Formats: sequence, structure tokens, C-alpha cells
Amino acid sequence: MSSQNQEYDAYISSGLQFLHPFISGLYDALKRVGLHVLADRTEPKTNKILLSGAIERCRVSIIVFTTAYAESTLKLQDLVKIMECHRRKDQKVVPVFYCLDPSQVCNLSGYFGEILSRTLQGILRDENRMLSYETALRQAASILPRFLSDIW
Repeated sequence: MSSQNQEYDAYISSGLQFLHPFISGLYDALKRVGLHVLADRTEPKTNKILLSGAIERCRVSIIVFTTAYAESTLKLQDLVKIMECHRRKDQKVVPVFYCLDPSQVCNLSGYFGEILSRTLQGILRDENRMLSYETALRQAASILPRFLSDIW
């Protein structure tokens, strides 16, 4: 890694379980080329506070969007942190849309938008948090695709 402050080369944030073939395959492929990778739930000692700090110490965050991503306020909180690091520290972000049209995330529409609406029902009184989730989703979904070789 290029900086001593960075602990991980990449963080994989996903609505899919780690054992899902796509996520475990992505994780294994990145490890095979020698990258130090953190994927949610791969390190049992990693709690929410430690994870937030680890996200800050990553070179790249890979966000695997699925409809399940919109079901989790924890994932949405991670996304807000990722996008904060993207803006503040110029951390690279790679959005991946797994079985999902990118426009549904960007526009908060379709089945993704329906699921997100149900998730946000639980926090209707916290308008700032809702807005931060929606903004982070739109910003992440609008990042232009890039080749991983352009990042490392």
C-alpha cells in the first residue's frame, strides 16, 4: 500500500452474504493478486466502530449493489461513510450492480426504490439521516465505471 495510514487495499460492501459465490469469488480474486481485503463480516472481531475506522484506511471501496443493499440501514450507514471518505480523502469507489439496473439506484426507483422506501419508513423522523442515505446512494450510483487496473 502506498500510505502507512492505510490498512487495507480494498473494502467490499455488499448486500449479499459473504458466502455468496459472487462476493467470495471477488474476495478470493483480490486476495490472489496480493491485495489486503476487508469484506463485511470476514473478520469477526470487526464491530461497527472498528469497521468505520477500517473503511477510512482503505484505498478502494467496492460497493456491490443489490436489492438487499436497500434493506439494511447498516449498509446504508457504511455507504455514507464510504462516500464521505471518497469526498474528503479522495478514496476510490467502484460501484458494482449485481442483478440490478444502475438507474434504479441512481433514481431510487423500481424494485430497489420500493425496498428502500420500506427501509426508510423506520427512520421517518430522522430527515437528515434519510437524506444522507439517499444522497450517498445517488452519488455512488453516478460514479463512472472504471477498470480495476486503473485503480491499482
